[in-house]
Amino acid sequence: MVLVTDGSDRMTASVLRDAGVDVVGLLAPEPLESLAWAAEAEAPRAYADLVAMLSDEVEAVCIEMAPPGSDVIARRAVEAGLHVLLSRPATADPDALRAIADLAEESDLAHVVALDGRAWPAAWHVQASISSLGRITQVTVLAAPAGPSGRAEIIDLVGRWCGEVIAVCAHPAAMPAASLAADAPVTLALLSSNGATVLVNERPGGRLDTATITICGTDGRIVVQGRRVLRQGWDGTRDLLMRDVPGVRPGLVEATYDVVRVTELNDSALVRGATFYDLLTIARLLASADVSRAGGGWVEL
Repeated sequence: MVLVTDGSDRMTASVLRDAGVDVVGLLAPEPLESLAWAAEAEAPRAYADLVAMLSDEVEAVCIEMAPPGSDVIARRAVEAGLHVLLSRPATADPDALRAIADLAEESDLAHVVALDGRAWPAAWHVQASISSLGRITQVTVLAAPAGPSGRAEIIDLVGRWCGEVIAVCAHPAAMPAASLAADAPVTLALLSSNGATVLVNERPGGRLDTATITICGTDGRIVVQGRRVLRQGWDGTRDLLMRDVPGVRPGLVEATYDVVRVTELNDSALVRGATFYDLLTIARLLASADVSRAGGGWVEL
C-alpha cells in the first residue's frame, strides 16, 4: 500500500503497518515533503507526483487528504486498478463519489472508508440487539463530536440502527426539542424511515466513545457510553462491558483489515465496513443539513 497524505496525521503509516500492510511509498503535496515524510514514516519510496505513484507496482492506496484532492486521487487510483482506502469520511462531490464507487465495483476493487463507529463493539452490540427494543421511537446523542467527520459517524450509526434517514434539521428554531440538558442544545435532528426522531448535541472536543447515546423503543431502551452498554426492559436491567478497541484510530485499523482481506483473497465482497456508497449517503445528508441551517426548517431527502 502507498500513503497519499497532506501531513495532517503523521502516525498514519504506523497505524497501517500495525494493521498488517506493507507501506512501500508516500506521496505528499510537494516533492520535498514526500522525501521528508517518507523518511519519517519509514516508507522506502517517496513519489514526486501522482503519475510516479500510479506507475509503481502497488496494490492499494490510503488517501489522507482533504477534498477535492481526495476525490481526484481516488478516481485516478481506481482507474489504475488500485484498491482505495479513505482514512477519513470526507468528500467534495457526491456525483464524483458515485462514479468512483461504480467504477470500483465494475473492476472488483475495494473502496473503503474508515469510520470509528464501524470498529466500536458497543455499536455492533446495539445493532444486533436493537430489534428487542420493539419499535424505535427516539435516539438521543449527548456530547457528540462536532464537525463533518463527527456528524458522519453519527449519521452512519443512525442508518445502521434505525434505517434510512428521510429528513434532517440543523436550524435551532426548527428543532423538535431545544436541548438534551441545561447546557446541551440540540444541534442536529434526524427523522428515520421507521419514524424514530434522533436528537444530537454536538460539542467541540466531543468523542464518539465518550458520548452518551440513548436508544428508546416501545419495549425498552439501551444506553451506550464508551465500553458500557446498559439495557433496560420489561425483564429488568443488564449492564454489559464491551471489549476494548485499538487505542489509535480504530476505524482506520478495521478499514485496513478490509483491504488486507480483499487483496489476500482477491474478493472485493469481503469488505465488512463502510464503502464509498455509505459515504455517498452521508455526504447527501450533510449537504441537506447545510441547506437546513441556511434556510431554516426540515429538509426532506
